[in-house]
Amino acid sequence: MSIGDGTTLSGNISSLRSSYQTLTSNDAFSKAVQWAAFNKSPFLQACGIEAFGVDAVQDLQKFGNARATGRMVRYDSGVYGIRGSIFATTPTSFHVGRMGSWNAQLVEGGDEYAWSWYHLAQSEYIPVGDVQDNTKGNIDIKVQKMQGMKQTFARDLNYCILGNSSAPDTGVLDPAANYGDLPNIISYTQTRTVGGIAKSIGTYWQNQYKSCATIGGGGEMDRPLALRRSIMDGLNDALSNAEASNDYLMLGTQGAWQYYDRLMYADGKGSGAFLTKDSYDAAGVPNFAINGNPFIWDPAVTIPYNSTASTECIYGIHIPSFAIAIRSEENFKFSGWEEPRVHDQYKTINATLSLRYCPMVTAMRPHVVFYNMPACPD
Repeated sequence: MSIGDGTTLSGNISSLRSSYQTLTSNDAFSKAVQWAAFNKSPFLQACGIEAFGVDAVQDLQKFGNARATGRMVRYDSGVYGIRGSIFATTPTSFHVGRMGSWNAQLVEGGDEYAWSWYHLAQSEYIPVGDVQDNTKGNIDIKVQKMQGMKQTFARDLNYCILGNSSAPDTGVLDPAANYGDLPNIISYTQTRTVGGIAKSIGTYWQNQYKSCATIGGGGEMDRPLALRRSIMDGLNDALSNAEASNDYLMLGTQGAWQYYDRLMYADGKGSGAFLTKDSYDAAGVPNFAINGNPFIWDPAVTIPYNSTASTECIYGIHIPSFAIAIRSEENFKFSGWEEPRVHDQYKTINATLSLRYCPMVTAMRPHVVFYNMPACPD
């Protein structure tokens, strides 16, 4: 038997069924899941726009033909590959590592640094009886499960990169535990070891940070005006470094976004125009423009670790030196639905979706975080 790509399958009915599912679903599902990931949340949408272009983010067919530009998303092979058996079961995504313990930053030679890979995985199981009882197409359980896996995986990936408290409880294996998520990479505290380098040993590995605790006071407009002044002050400090260019993604909490919305509303009423980024508008991502750069908010954004609780923050991510590195051979890898083996006691069809990735920066100084903003009362 031949299928559309010229592959010839042979064997008995059992091997034909399982082989056919695997061969025809691998590429299609991986692209669909990747496209869903870069469409589900504002932050990953922004990464998709920068990496693949606005047209690809809007259209699955165009996304399938797009190639990452290296902005915000990069595919690497690398020399550090850590992967091991899955010893945990959970209803949501989970991170796995070699022998259950490893550090996400590897150092060798005494003066080098390198990022390594996180391995985010999710498994779905379907009792064989559930599929057999719906053979006439009443309910397509495989499609339902695949949609759930795709959407949940995209959500969990966003949570893990942004350090959200709702991310899977992954113990010592996830980015937060190894200081590899955004609140640690771009932090107001400079005592972390990020990418194998202790921030305390040199200013070249310290990001910019600015407390905005005193932006309050006065009338409704004074607070956002003071916030804008603080933002421009922090950005100017970041831009004074040789590595920096005025190419930022500003990412804030909902309260910080609403502060800035007041300012944009007043300015728009006066000038007749709201300042936004055209490419983000085309993709339907709500945004404002700060110094020519897009400002978005994402529900998963959390304040930097150890900053004052119940406050707001904005991360100034320097796009040329930030990336979600994806190991090329583990790019949203879908194993295909696997039928139960003859000797399995419990008859289930299962599939696993996995990704080896790492949020990373190649230069630290251009990044900036604005923290300890008074909680927005709106």
